[in-house]
Amino acid sequence: MEPFDLLFRGGLVVDGTGSPPRRADVGLRGDRIERVAPDLPAGRARKILAMEGRILCPGFIDLHSHSDLLFALGGAAGTRLLEGRVRQGITTELVGNCGIGVAPLVEQSFPAIRFVTGFITPEGVGWEWRGIGEYLNRLESIGVPLNVGTLIGHGAVRLAAMGMRAGPPTGSQFLRMEEMIEAGLAEGAFGISFGLIYPPGLYADTDELVRLCRVAASRQRFACFHQRGGGRENLLHSVREIIEVGIRSGASVHHSHDHAQGRRAWDLLPRVIAMEEEAIDRGLDLTQDVIPYPSVCTTMLAIYPSWALAEGVQPFLAKLRDPACRKRMQRDMEQADASWPPWEPHRWALNIVRDVGWENIQIAHLNRPGNRRYIGMDLARLAGVTGKDPFTAISDLVLDEDGILTQMLFGISGDRENEEPLKLLLRHPTRSFVTDAWDIGSGSPHPGAYGTYPRVLGRFAREQKLFPVEEAIRKMTSLPAARMGLSDRGVVREGARADLVVFDPVTVRDRSDYLRPRTFPDGIEHVVINGQPVVSGGKWLESKAGRVLRPGGTA
Repeated sequence: MEPFDLLFRGGLVVDGTGSPPRRADVGLRGDRIERVAPDLPAGRARKILAMEGRILCPGFIDLHSHSDLLFALGGAAGTRLLEGRVRQGITTELVGNCGIGVAPLVEQSFPAIRFVTGFITPEGVGWEWRGIGEYLNRLESIGVPLNVGTLIGHGAVRLAAMGMRAGPPTGSQFLRMEEMIEAGLAEGAFGISFGLIYPPGLYADTDELVRLCRVAASRQRFACFHQRGGGRENLLHSVREIIEVGIRSGASVHHSHDHAQGRRAWDLLPRVIAMEEEAIDRGLDLTQDVIPYPSVCTTMLAIYPSWALAEGVQPFLAKLRDPACRKRMQRDMEQADASWPPWEPHRWALNIVRDVGWENIQIAHLNRPGNRRYIGMDLARLAGVTGKDPFTAISDLVLDEDGILTQMLFGISGDRENEEPLKLLLRHPTRSFVTDAWDIGSGSPHPGAYGTYPRVLGRFAREQKLFPVEEAIRKMTSLPAARMGLSDRGVVREGARADLVVFDPVTVRDRSDYLRPRTFPDGIEHVVINGQPVVSGGKWLESKAGRVLRPGGTA
């Protein structure tokens, strides 16, 4: 028989299915796992890596990535910005989340798309595509460091069909959206995503979601939802809506970064879990994911009321310059509660300021050099150093930055002192772990861009014993692979694709934090993608070993 190209010997295999560790060697040939068995002969290998005291497992699959434009950047710069993802063991990720898609593009929607995606856009992206197929072809032509698939973003579709305006689509606009979704799915999208706190997704009512999800259901694809609201007023309504859309449309549904926003909402999490368990028991194909941090990163514009954003970017900035509109925004942000249904005029899905307070909203990214001294400041401190109230301080900064800046938001299913609410979600068996974090090369990224999966293995599995290591790995590998329909990834099995991670179970841990977010983890020693080593002995090899994935494809 032909020799193995690479043989891992002498370690423990955790195969991704939830089965406990077992001692075995793993031999690779080409991009496949050829053999998994004890004591494979060393003479049958071109290269041998000893892994005594180490665990070998499938590569981690991130269902919630916003690296769309990092992949499209290409070259050394794009590869460098994705290094932190590969070095924490991610071998596959799904982009196009939260309705924030980079395709389809039409001439009229392009300025709005560029603005909406501004907070995830690195410098130098060429935007050399129009549809989902052209976007994926672009990634294939420049090469990718890790495997990537995409969803089609409802926001991009709605902008192309009807612009930023609020209200329901006309009949012809509905047909146009359905055509674009059908085309995107045919060209290789794994499903459709909705960002129901971001314009224009926040203006879509439940009936619109149902109708568009029927297109996904017709192709056996799934729909991902950023819930409408995580605060106390709308959290349960928001989860019921996801369940309703799945039942009425017939689509498989996925609840993205499941969370409760603000201390007043944390005690609702057991009810969220129970509602979704009941829906699953009734036959709904429903899955979820969760970020293993009590914080998230998002656009700063999410703190503003939906009516202020309804007409698009420039009208919003004009309203922010108008004293009467500005006064109304401030009053709403400081006093108004969210209400249901939030797509109706003068209603609001969530009020971040009311939910978490100015002190838990931190500036993460700014473009203008003169403003960068504010990065890392919370908005209460920003007010203090500028001599303004918090609303005025951040609104003046939004205007100076032309609306493109990012926040780090704390109080998400816990805070820096209390992670107990978050642990309810982390422990739950149907919830995958995701990053929802990115690094565009400037500002202060969320630490999850460098540390999510080592954090789960070190902090939550080893130190806090929230779950055994094999359960942690299942929720990072075979569970998300099943959601994407990747039957040959996410497991260590003969014949499966050779996407693998080798780590030291004693030392693995995240080292990135909010002060030093660009810090690589400890304990991730080898990463293999499609049979090619991309991290070896903890060193990054800058390979383009990844592949562009499409549903039912053979990549």
